[in-house]
Amino acid sequence: MTVVVRVYLVRHGETDHNRQEVIQGQLDTPLNAAGARQAALAADALADVPLSAAYASDLVRASKTAEIILENHPGVKLEVTEALRERFMGDWQGANVHNRGPAPPNLEPVADFAARSVGWWHTTIARLAQRKAAALASSAEGDGAFEPAHVLVVSHGGLIGTLVTSLVGSRELRVAEGVRLTRCFNASISVVEVEQDGRGVLVSYADTTHLDVGLVQENADVVEK
Repeated sequence: MTVVVRVYLVRHGETDHNRQEVIQGQLDTPLNAAGARQAALAADALADVPLSAAYASDLVRASKTAEIILENHPGVKLEVTEALRERFMGDWQGANVHNRGPAPPNLEPVADFAARSVGWWHTTIARLAQRKAAALASSAEGDGAFEPAHVLVVSHGGLIGTLVTSLVGSRELRVAEGVRLTRCFNASISVVEVEQDGRGVLVSYADTTHLDVGLVQENADVVEK
């Protein structure tokens, strides 16, 4: 089966709230110095990828990470969207994870969060895969060259994890042998290959081999509620 779209899912670089274990949710917190360095290292890792499109959460920690990566790809326009934002954490936002108390009533429901992430995937990545599959069929008829689309997506740890697990649960995505769904670290890179039938393969998850800085081990924005 031919790969028609290759998606590079990147979590944003570190923020002070990440380091301090403060729940961010949809607070618009900037990268700290370590986060900017992590973004630059992710940019180096993706420098030779022939990106054709780029999407990011409109929260600055994600959009700035994407902008740093795209410095190596000056012809690629960044599209920011609220759909790729982290889960809205309600009254927990701004609280230390160790002092958060019971779940607030305005916490974004898990089902809604999953639907938002998967909805974006369907309207953006799945539709692109359909167009590329049609182009593949045309190139086969004309014996022309075919290249998959390479797409950068910069978002948040909670959203990336929720998107991947939701797609795996619906069997739209399978996990390649040897790949484990672990923590999604700052500036880590996950790669999904979408094949011509629309189904995807997670070929790597939360890879940090390109990073040479100490990583925050826990994500205060990921809760099982």
